[in-house]
Amino acid sequence: MNVAILYNGNSVDKPDRAELIKSLQDCGHTVFLGGAMTGYINDYYRETGTHFLPIIASRNNTNPIKEIASIFSVAKKIRQEKIISVIIYGVKNHSAMTIGSWLGGAKRIICVVNGSGNLFRMPGMKGALVRFMAFPMLRIAYKHSMSICFQNCDDIAFFKKKGLIKDNDDIFVTGGSGVNLKAFPYAPMPKDIRFLFLSRITASKGLKEYCNAAKIVKEKYPDAVFDVVGPLDSTIESGAIKELLESSIDKGIVNYHGYTDQVAKWMQRCRFFIYPSYYPEGMPRCVLQALSTGRPVITCNSAGCKETVIDGVNGFLVPIKDNQILAEKMIWMIEHAKEVEQMAKSSRELAETKFDVNAINSKIINKLIG
Repeated sequence: MNVAILYNGNSVDKPDRAELIKSLQDCGHTVFLGGAMTGYINDYYRETGTHFLPIIASRNNTNPIKEIASIFSVAKKIRQEKIISVIIYGVKNHSAMTIGSWLGGAKRIICVVNGSGNLFRMPGMKGALVRFMAFPMLRIAYKHSMSICFQNCDDIAFFKKKGLIKDNDDIFVTGGSGVNLKAFPYAPMPKDIRFLFLSRITASKGLKEYCNAAKIVKEKYPDAVFDVVGPLDSTIESGAIKELLESSIDKGIVNYHGYTDQVAKWMQRCRFFIYPSYYPEGMPRCVLQALSTGRPVITCNSAGCKETVIDGVNGFLVPIKDNQILAEKMIWMIEHAKEVEQMAKSSRELAETKFDVNAINSKIINKLIG
């Protein structure tokens, strides 16, 4: 059977759903990955026998004309390749890609809500207008979906409150997209005091709070190291974030290392993983990777994030935007080496029992294939 995974990626990058693709291929299915054509196709597709499906896809598009173009682009490709089953990631993509898949003849469509994203947070009249147009399209999309997959229960309640889904819709929950336990093996914790923030960098991911808390911690423990790894997001707010980051670097508070494709090595290098995010995501992939590596985690008591930490067991949950409490928990971790070692083991256990990517992918595949 021909199966497509659609998202707003592009042809240049290696896809981050490699385990799902392989699992589908191991079941005997031909897999297409849909995204924007941007110059050339990554060697991954040729090496794995995966087919790149060029479609109109945009991560931040709010133009209704482009949405219509995306619908017809998806419909054309789905029809051409005789694709029967489709998995669509990202609320931003659900409208155009679901309707396009349905028009193209796909019989089984699963929408994966990996966070509510910026659609619900866009401020002012523009945000209200975008939602006025988007919500009816989303309702149509979910009506034509076989099932809707959520990564946390808070998002289910939120979508019901907004009237986007109903109690009788086919809904199921997974622990995020999961983590590859082999790619992120358990590693002994280094002894040096090294904190890590690793993520696509936006204001709502908590970089400001991380930098401010780091300043407090370094007043008591000047030898503590605070690493920041990840690309700056190309949004309106990126200028202010870049200024904050540069100021923190100049003051010797943090070290910025930019983008990396060696995430596992950075996870192994740190002693503590810090992610004070209040971004509306389904389940933060970076935190799952830290859990798998066996790192105690401090994150926020926010949707998605709070399901990755059992407070006091494998880390701490802190209030959003609270620099002081974040710093206090960081200092506690520095001063309680024995307890932190147990937290590290608990993180790995949680990754194995709740977030194994193979178990999560099996849920999705079983729902899709029946």
